[in-house]
Amino acid sequence: MLVKMVMELEDVPGQLLKGLEPIARFGGNIKSIMHQRERKTPLGRLPVMLIFDVRDQATLKRILAALKQVGVRVTQVGEREGEIVTTVLLIGHIVHTDIRQTIDQLNAIKGVTVSELNLAVGSLGRESSARMVIAADNKERSMLAISKLRDIAEKKKLLLVTSIEAI
Repeated sequence: MLVKMVMELEDVPGQLLKGLEPIARFGGNIKSIMHQRERKTPLGRLPVMLIFDVRDQATLKRILAALKQVGVRVTQVGEREGEIVTTVLLIGHIVHTDIRQTIDQLNAIKGVTVSELNLAVGSLGRESSARMVIAADNKERSMLAISKLRDIAEKKKLLLVTSIEAI
């Protein structure tokens, strides 16, 4: 069973490991981690979104209990059935056109999450490239996210390369 979970961690060394250890101990398989260092919660903590596999609901309950026991605050948890994962490439002045804004616009679509971003930054004034992994809870939302990304790329004059499945 695929699970999406958001936890809040203090911004001190060792906190991410403290949050991941119970998942590993109970056999969870991490698929994606999005550590949002630039965004603080109202409590001054860092939100960390995880997508991971677990055997069953009972295992998830053991993980949540263990996280609570070590003081990790979980703010969201839910199953993600039928997740659709699409990988795209963006090429152009990605940083200068605010990649964070692009990610926020995609994440604002219900059931869609940018789960991974790999950025290769060009030298000053040169283009960059980014590999982005977009997870959606169904095919329609996946197609909506790709359509939205096409609009964003066109407005920001970025080249968008999608897989054949995303066309």
